[in-house]
Amino acid sequence: MPSTARLPLRFLLLVAALVVVLAGIGWLLPWPAERLEERVADVIEAQLGVPASIQGGASLRLFPRPAVQVRDVLLGPEDEAEPAGQLEAVRLSLRWLSLLRGRLEPGTLVLDAPVLRLERDAEGVLNLGPWTAQDNGRGSPALDLLIRDGELHWRDHGTQRTATVRGLEVDAPATRWQAAADDAHPLARLALAAEVSIARVEAGALTLTDVSFGLTTRDGVFRTTDWEMSLYEGHGTGEGEADFTEQPPHWELDVAFDDLELESFPEEWLPPGAASGRAALTATLTSRGEDVQTLLHHLDGEVVLSGNDLVIRGVDLDEELAAYERTQRFTLVDAAAVVLGGPVWLAATRGTEFARYAGRDNGETEIVQLLSAWEIEQGVAHARDVALATPRNRLAAQASLDLPERRIREAEVAVVDAEGCAVMRQEVHGTFDDPQIEEPHLVEALLGAPLDLLRRGLAALSLDPEDCEVFYDGAVAAQ
Repeated sequence: MPSTARLPLRFLLLVAALVVVLAGIGWLLPWPAERLEERVADVIEAQLGVPASIQGGASLRLFPRPAVQVRDVLLGPEDEAEPAGQLEAVRLSLRWLSLLRGRLEPGTLVLDAPVLRLERDAEGVLNLGPWTAQDNGRGSPALDLLIRDGELHWRDHGTQRTATVRGLEVDAPATRWQAAADDAHPLARLALAAEVSIARVEAGALTLTDVSFGLTTRDGVFRTTDWEMSLYEGHGTGEGEADFTEQPPHWELDVAFDDLELESFPEEWLPPGAASGRAALTATLTSRGEDVQTLLHHLDGEVVLSGNDLVIRGVDLDEELAAYERTQRFTLVDAAAVVLGGPVWLAATRGTEFARYAGRDNGETEIVQLLSAWEIEQGVAHARDVALATPRNRLAAQASLDLPERRIREAEVAVVDAEGCAVMRQEVHGTFDDPQIEEPHLVEALLGAPLDLLRRGLAALSLDPEDCEVFYDGAVAAQ
């Protein structure tokens, strides 16, 4: 057909399309602002799964593509005194076809500076109210979700634990969220593949910065991979998984940090100026549950802290061990609190005298090698290979710590000789908040040893085979 014959057909199609667009515009313009706000609030509530109300009004733009913007959006039940969340602005780019059919069906949902305050009361109830998702049916359109400069604040009133996430950025194209079955978790039918970055995460004494990872969810299973993050000047990697198809949910975590700077540790773990040097930390953990106490009860895995050429300031451990009378005032447990167990052991021996010594100008201890490897079974941390070596001595620990009950089931610190036999021992028991520390004692075979022999280093002593009780046979060698 000649091009001149096809021209009227093209012209008619163009006119028809223009009529449809003008008809849509004519249908849209009479919308009252209140109706537009109500429809947008419905979309936000359907996509985020929580009640939403718009305080700052709504505006509609048709070109170059239709979009709606609303400001000052509050999230959570309206009867709450303080909103659970707030969005500075929400932008929805809309699909022409659905818009002309009278539906606000977003192609892209952009959340600018969202702030979400999640709180769990003493009975375990969240402040968001019922958490639901819109049942769009099979084959519902996917949504591109973008979050810019978000914040998340968490508080558990039962345990008084808090956590904060700042600088949250999420790019999640083709996100689908449909209503789950009545007995399933609300997130069971969320499907997305996202890139996530976080400027800062604070949870108690723990602070992570420059966090990034990939996130995928499908059929109720959340997987995060390719973690990159910084913890106390050290670089970290990892991955994790949360399975919401099980009740209670099942969690897995695998992280590794190298070159942790001890001087950057918070005061809750180390008094200022108490230590210097770099250490490595790895953790492989699994658990199940929805609250911290349940997670601790079901915690399994291992945690390993290791380092070489570390310095503990405030005490010369070799000199203290050479003078038994002074050792009774500065105990083995005090020395082990920081360097043997890390944060877990320090928490379990809180209230000891270490804090009064650490960081002061009373000498220093060189730690030639440190290894603190723990196995965790159903919430109980067992010392697998826990020891340190100074130029003249080796200290080792055996312990079982009940994490959910915050109780020391059994714990003992010992100075060991070259064969791993215990030369001096000290026990500790009780709770994390009130540990009971027994007096240290030498083995009977050494009670008559002259002081100058002890000054050479307890680890240099050799016990007769009949007097030897092997306390340590791990990887930290005698110097």
